[in-house]
Amino acid sequence: MQDNDYNYRHDQNVVTTNNCRKEIEDLRFLLNEKNRSNNEYQAEIGSIRDQISRREQECVALSREVGQKSDMAYSLRKEADNLQYELAKLREEKGKDQEEINRLRDAVANKERECQDNDARIKSVDYDLYKAQERANELAKLADAKDFELRRTHEAVDSATAELARTKDDHSRLMVEAQALQRNLDGQLAQKADL
Repeated sequence: MQDNDYNYRHDQNVVTTNNCRKEIEDLRFLLNEKNRSNNEYQAEIGSIRDQISRREQECVALSREVGQKSDMAYSLRKEADNLQYELAKLREEKGKDQEEINRLRDAVANKERECQDNDARIKSVDYDLYKAQERANELAKLADAKDFELRRTHEAVDSATAELARTKDDHSRLMVEAQALQRNLDGQLAQKADL
């Protein structure tokens, strides 16, 4: 009787041990899958950071362009002032005929329109730069938040996937907005040229 009881307990222990081993194997497999998913999300975060770096470089390039446009506007204003002075001097001296005076007036008007166009382009580029910097800051904050969530728990993987998808959509929308702004600027320049 005792032998039967011992054999029964022994069999039960063997079954329990086998079940535990199977559970351990299942947990190891699940852990490996979670680690693989974690690595994939880390790679996606790295890609987003690369995109942010590229956007920051674009912001720097836009800053340089704004500086160049400002210098050009100043030079054009100075040139317009010089032309106005020459026109006044020609009027006082009456050394030129009316046709030359009209030509200089037209030249001054063209320079003033160029100055206005350049001022409008500078304002547009400055606004685009401001929006791009804001978007770059938002993307940087989003990437940091996702990195923190991945370190804190594996259970937030599904949420991180949805957030990364929204970030990609925002990035695509930003590119579309930038292209729309460029087309709008080109259209305004064409309208100014037609005038």
